[in-house]
Order: sequence, then structure tokens, then C-alpha cells
Amino acid sequence: MNKKSFLKSIYLKAIFIPALCILLIMLPLLNGCSKKPVEIQNIILSKNVDINGNPTEESDVFASGTQEIFLVIKITDMKSTDNITAKWTFLDENIEIDSKTFIPEEKFSGNHVFKIKISQGFPFGNYEVSVFLNGKQVKTISFKVE
Repeated sequence: MNKKSFLKSIYLKAIFIPALCILLIMLPLLNGCSKKPVEIQNIILSKNVDINGNPTEESDVFASGTQEIFLVIKITDMKSTDNITAKWTFLDENIEIDSKTFIPEEKFSGNHVFKIKISQGFPFGNYEVSVFLNGKQVKTISFKVE
């Protein structure tokens, strides 16, 4: 083996071994960065929420004259390409009374609160709220105002 071939062989080994070590170290890290799909962990109707958006009075029956109802959705791994929509319907009249969509500006995990408010109060009757994740219906909750 001549001097040039010997030096080339040493040089390649000197680059190859550290590069291989870096790759072996980085593989588990890259695997941990894989995109997890958005997940809805819980959906709750509540009469009120605390300062952190946690439901404080879970209910599916509300008093006549109630002005606000809260829908709390616990979400993990939501990305700016995902969206959640809440569609509120007064079943007795078959009227959609509200629809709101949440799209985070950046990756989001935690509680998102949808609030529906009727200043004159909800009339007696049967209602439902449907939750859609990326356009696909994931849950419908029926509730009453008595």
C-alpha cells in the first residue's frame, strides 16, 4: 500500500467513525420527534370553569335563564394544521345557535374552552353540542334546559 492510499484510508476512517457515532446518537432523538396525532382525551359540559379552564360544575341539565354554558375539551398534540369545531343546536326548533372553531397558532396540549352565551338566557328545551376534529364528528353531547 502506498503512502497516499494509506493516508486516504486513515482519513476516511477518521471521518466515518465520528459520523457513525453521531448518527447512532441522533436516531433515538429523531424517533422521539415523530409526529403524534392530535388526541382528544375528554369532552365535558360545565356550568363554570376555573382560571385554568378546568370544568368546575359538570352537568347536562341547566336551569332556565342560564346565560353561559362551557364545553371543555382536553387535547394533546394539537398542531396548527388541526382544528376543533363545536356546533351548538337547539333541538326543539332544529336551529343551529352557534358554531366556533379553534385552530392553534402553534403546537397545543391542554384544555380548550368553548363558551356559548345567550344574554337573555337559554329557553327551556333540548339541546346538543357536536364536536368535530379536523372535520370529522367525534362526539355529540345532549343537554337540557329546565
